Amino acid sequence: MRGLIRLLLLLGTWQQVFADSLDGEYHATLDGQAAELHLRSQDSAVEGLYIENHSLRLKLRGRFDGRLLSAEILDPSGQVLATLSAAYADNGLNTRVAARDPRSGQVIERQALFQRRGASAADPRPSGEAGPLDPALIGTWQHENLINSGGADFASFTTLLTLQLGADGNVTQWSRSVGGGGDWSFDSPGELQYSGRWYSDNGALMVQLQGNGSYQPAGRYRFSEQYLVIEGSNGRMIWKRP
Repeated sequence: MRGLIRLLLLLGTWQQVFADSLDGEYHATLDGQAAELHLRSQDSAVEGLYIENHSLRLKLRGRFDGRLLSAEILDPSGQVLATLSAAYADNGLNTRVAARDPRSGQVIERQALFQRRGASAADPRPSGEAGPLDPALIGTWQHENLINSGGADFASFTTLLTLQLGADGNVTQWSRSVGGGGDWSFDSPGELQYSGRWYSDNGALMVQLQGNGSYQPAGRYRFSEQYLVIEGSNGRMIWKRP
């Protein structure tokens, strides 16, 4: 019994370490706008702010289990405006924000990689120095998410991500959303999610976001016939040539 109690105490200590590691300021570009997450944690509970374009400030509350953050973004009255889910790794939060369009009722999702301000470099290379480029990665890749609703009021919503890995070491990712139902349609213009530099390192795709001083692992990649499979903290994504 004493050994079990010691084990539980040790696990509790590690949970506190993991929770503390989340605290800080994180920055990203979301829909072309500057976005920030200011987070503080107590055990597994998380509170903070979601800031957009340096002016919109909304409360955030959620839970963090040491790897995954699940949170709600609230307006000043306490009403939930959006949900946020993120996987934490290497001083970054691979984040998905989902909000319901009040006009159509459809859920709109956006993805972004938030980097902690002041984090130490995860890669020993100087900020301007990259590694080799895998020729098989160079070019344009697309990933498609399709959501259909059943029933009489059938509707569909598609998000198309376009990833461009340049032979010059530049990388950009764009997002476009298209949806429609019986009496409505939605078609957003292409939106830049992020840009920066890239290189490949023994099966890992390394990305340095514009304005950041270090390369971070975007995930491990492999090829399956004509498809590119990237597996990272945000799960598995399958890409194909357009």
